Amino acid sequence: MNKIYDDSFYNSSVKERYLKNQSLAARISYGRVLKRASSIEAKLGRDLYDFNLGEIKQVLLLLKSTKMTTITATGIIIQNYIRWAIEQDLRTDNINPLDAVASREFYKQFLDTSEPTLFSHDDIMDWVDECINHQDKLAILGIFEGIYGRQYSELLTLKMDRVREVSSDTLSYEVELFNETSDGSKESRVMPISNKLYNIMRIANNEEVNFKNNGLEFEGMRNNKNYLTKTDYIVRGAADARTGVEGNVPAASALINRRIKKISELYQVPTLTPTNIKNSGMLYMAHELYKDSGKLGKDEYYAICERYNVGRTRDGGYVYARLKKDFLNMENLELVYGLE
Repeated sequence: MNKIYDDSFYNSSVKERYLKNQSLAARISYGRVLKRASSIEAKLGRDLYDFNLGEIKQVLLLLKSTKMTTITATGIIIQNYIRWAIEQDLRTDNINPLDAVASREFYKQFLDTSEPTLFSHDDIMDWVDECINHQDKLAILGIFEGIYGRQYSELLTLKMDRVREVSSDTLSYEVELFNETSDGSKESRVMPISNKLYNIMRIANNEEVNFKNNGLEFEGMRNNKNYLTKTDYIVRGAADARTGVEGNVPAASALINRRIKKISELYQVPTLTPTNIKNSGMLYMAHELYKDSGKLGKDEYYAICERYNVGRTRDGGYVYARLKKDFLNMENLELVYGLE
């Protein structure tokens, strides 16, 4: 989502009167939307509560959001604000423009599709193969296959002695992962990994240097590589980097962000982010499950949530409505993979 366009309200006395009756959380989210609208309000010279549908569309287009939930939530906030204004006899008529059109189809037109946010399995594999550092390959493919955790804790605490060979007809592997929760405790789980990811982990574990800019040399570079720290963990930062990490401990989470950002810049794909890589992995798993079962229903969603460790409830189930609405749906399966 774009930055907030203005940090003040247009017609602030009315906005503050509206917000004072909201909960603290609502005041923050509602206030953010009302501030975004202020640039359009100032241009038109009237309050959002008096906007017609075309003018409301201008506000929604400002978002440049890639998520349906963000756009829909913004529309609901505007709709509620206008509804309140009608009750207060502030609007010039008693018609709320969004009452007749507030549907998924209406809001879908405001999705920002200028840059892809979901990538196919082939796209991800191409980028992985083009990385010369296995540490970089691991950052992309590990997240794609579901190794994540809070602040990348599952990825940053990977160790080769936690990888096990699984006895079956074909050679396969699984890895024990450790996630650091928000209260500081640790939770573990075991997850299967592809043979490709296993081999990347194995080689990354033995890497001693990391080549800058994927091995490309530019004029003025003093050196083209960094020596990696020596720890028991597979993911390691440069020994001379300002990571704030010393001793045999996991690297800082900023390392993953830096590596993927550098890769996205080299490949000129600004939307190649950890979140989008993870979402793309979830969509690929949905595609594979759909090929097997011919459907994308509760069982498939539960399997995806379990692997990617998202949406878990206290009773052992999963909530996936938001995932389905945002990206994990048949429409995107058709868009990214095509369905026969």
